[in-house]
Amino acid sequence: MPWRGPSEPGEFPTLGYAVGEWIESHCVVPDGYQFGQPYRLTDEMWRFLVHFYRLYPYAEPWPAPDSLRYIGAQLRRVQKWGKDPFGAAIILAEAFGPTRFDGWSSAGEPVGAPYPTPLIVCLGVSEAQTDNTWLRVLSMLRNGPLADMSGLDVGDTRVILPGGMGKIEPATTSAKSRLGAPMTFATITEPHLLTLQGGYRKVASNVKRNLSGMDGRWLELTNAWDPTEGSEAQVTAESGDERIYIDTVEPHRVEDLTDDDALYAELLRQYGDSARERGGWVNIRGRIMHDARSNRFLEADRRRYFLNEIVVGQSMLVDPTHWDSQARPGQLRPGDRIALGFDGSRNRDATALVACRLTDGRLFQLGVWERPPNAPPEWRVPRDQVDRRMRAVFGAYQVVLTFADPYRWQDYLDVWAAEWPGRVVEFPTNVEQRMDKAIERFQAAAPGITHDGSERMSAHMKNAVIVKGSRKKPRPGEETELAQHYLKLAKRGDGLLIDLAVAGVLAYHARGQAIEDGGLAPAAPPPATPLAVPADGVLVGAGDFDIGTVGF
Repeated sequence: MPWRGPSEPGEFPTLGYAVGEWIESHCVVPDGYQFGQPYRLTDEMWRFLVHFYRLYPYAEPWPAPDSLRYIGAQLRRVQKWGKDPFGAAIILAEAFGPTRFDGWSSAGEPVGAPYPTPLIVCLGVSEAQTDNTWLRVLSMLRNGPLADMSGLDVGDTRVILPGGMGKIEPATTSAKSRLGAPMTFATITEPHLLTLQGGYRKVASNVKRNLSGMDGRWLELTNAWDPTEGSEAQVTAESGDERIYIDTVEPHRVEDLTDDDALYAELLRQYGDSARERGGWVNIRGRIMHDARSNRFLEADRRRYFLNEIVVGQSMLVDPTHWDSQARPGQLRPGDRIALGFDGSRNRDATALVACRLTDGRLFQLGVWERPPNAPPEWRVPRDQVDRRMRAVFGAYQVVLTFADPYRWQDYLDVWAAEWPGRVVEFPTNVEQRMDKAIERFQAAAPGITHDGSERMSAHMKNAVIVKGSRKKPRPGEETELAQHYLKLAKRGDGLLIDLAVAGVLAYHARGQAIEDGGLAPAAPPPATPLAVPADGVLVGAGDFDIGTVGF
């Protein structure tokens, strides 16, 4: 008898209800405060199962193909929503439960049955990723009703089903031989980490092809991804394949993460039934909200993992601990050959001037003009002070080359370039190709770069992150999908300053260019008087400063 037909608009046949009932009868909470209690599905989980196990109305039992509407699915949710325990429960249902279509009942209802010889793989990039799901599988087997099943052999690295008629095992992307076996189901943990680099995406593709040969299916359990990396998760979501079920809560961007009301509302949307306010286990107003606002974490990571946003990833410009260890006592000496980096602002960000000594590449903060606390809205960077500081620096040292961002400072740069021809060069930081080279040079040398120990420059360096910009054109013979991206500098979080970091990168790049152009060749030092800056190096627009010795 065929399907009975819809009893209400939009209804479709599915094994999802039977699978969900099996899970609630046979699975337990694998860890946490409710460890060992019956595993209860949330409404969101029920909805996923109903769709994932959707049947075609004309479905026929095996050996007829394609009874299930979807060949695979992607579950994209925020951190701690419960993806891994849910994935573990589905793995057990695929091993023991009614996940294969076995025909229609006399009432026209779908009937499910266990797969006779299931081979199920729990896949991840590394053992740590795989364990997120795999350890939950073992806990549910050892601490729930399935522990009493006769003939079940539960080992740490594999599960043998009764009578040897099936297996569940974890695997990483390096286990090529195990991943070539004929699988019936696979979970793919954190596919946002499966990129072309390292061949990870090729492994995932091989797994999915092997599954298709057994009429098997797959489930991706993922967080939001970096859209510049071309991960397996991104490819799945953007494929447009009508036989892949995509389940996510599309984010409403929170522009200001310090806006408590907007942040809480979006976190509640994203965590849904897992939020404590809705009977779940996640305390949004506690640790989640705190960490989503905390500058201890990169903003891109907070947006991806807590708010489900697909944003470009970040990496720290400098390792904070190593940077601190590279502070060196000492001073610039009269007539030292230096390169300068200048990053200007009008009123919101800081204006910064950094020197890099040609002989050893050490960075020295020569000035930073920041908005004073409680400054009125009309406050502006004191440009006359900046000009006097620049002139004092050129008088005290041999400035071989200056790279200066002209944004909002074009008139002064024109004057400086005319006064010191060939030694002041415009360097627009928004020109990706040029800035990419400067960042790459700084990154490559960062482990050996020393500095004067300035607290402000250290703070700015630690506030700076590297993000990916536009894609570079692939080199001849390079795979298009492997094309790299230009590097850019950005702030690690709202309200943080990075101008001294930008100036430091420009200064170091100017030093490299000066050396390439012969800047270390002997030359008589000009008459020079060393320069002094305040002990903290911060110039806020009040008063002038004496000429003396720069020492830290």
